[in-house]
Amino acid sequence: MRPTTLLATAALFAAATSAVTGMGSLNSYTAHLVFSPNTAGSSTDPSAIGFTENYVVGGTAGNRPAPLMHIRTTIYGVVSNGKKFPTCSVAKILASGTDTACPTGALVATGRITAMFGPASDQSSSPGQTTPCDPVLDVWNAGQGKVVYFFVEGASSSCAGMTTGAIAPFSGTIRIAGKDLVMNTPFPRSVSYPSPNIELSLMSETLTWKNLSTKLRNGRTVPYFASITCKNGGRPYSTAFTAQPGPTAAPQSGTVRGVQRCE
Repeated sequence: MRPTTLLATAALFAAATSAVTGMGSLNSYTAHLVFSPNTAGSSTDPSAIGFTENYVVGGTAGNRPAPLMHIRTTIYGVVSNGKKFPTCSVAKILASGTDTACPTGALVATGRITAMFGPASDQSSSPGQTTPCDPVLDVWNAGQGKVVYFFVEGASSSCAGMTTGAIAPFSGTIRIAGKDLVMNTPFPRSVSYPSPNIELSLMSETLTWKNLSTKLRNGRTVPYFASITCKNGGRPYSTAFTAQPGPTAAPQSGTVRGVQRCE
């Protein structure tokens, strides 16, 4: 596989800011979630909601960040209804090499990332050592508790000179744990480490999850995300980042926490 193809196989992610935490001496993180509208709702009268994640990942001593392997975002008082919406699968996107054939109503989030490829043996951010990768990020509903992430390249959203489809789509999950919505995004090794000698460093992600609703045959309207409660006038959230400083190194994790006022 050509080096640029290896670079493009690496992928990027995700987004939110409200507090900052360091992850040992490996990476620093900023995460901020903004909900709109941020109405508490209730289990009998849920309130449709959307939100934007803004994530920033920093390296240490001027180096680029260690590659991310997993992002887990936890949001209080929100549920999801993916089974009521159109879907698009990893297989469908792989078959066409693009996500343009996916039904419009299945697109649940869209945004951008900034990242760079570089040699695993040298974590410096020197332009001579790195290649930028800044594609559009689409997220598709794949059924209850399932989503598909896919990077789209374009004139203003290129990734190492690759074309759309060079980075394969990959899956994430959404589940309910008590009163929390838990969104898990594991990065395939082929994204973070497309080869033993090349790694992908995610530097930022801004991703907007849409405030979507659909009308059922019985006339009832169901939101994709719905708020059913808040906690002491606020909506707590947290984002846990797991990074790996080398293909064979032990992963390290760090968590950012925040709260947005909820009415």
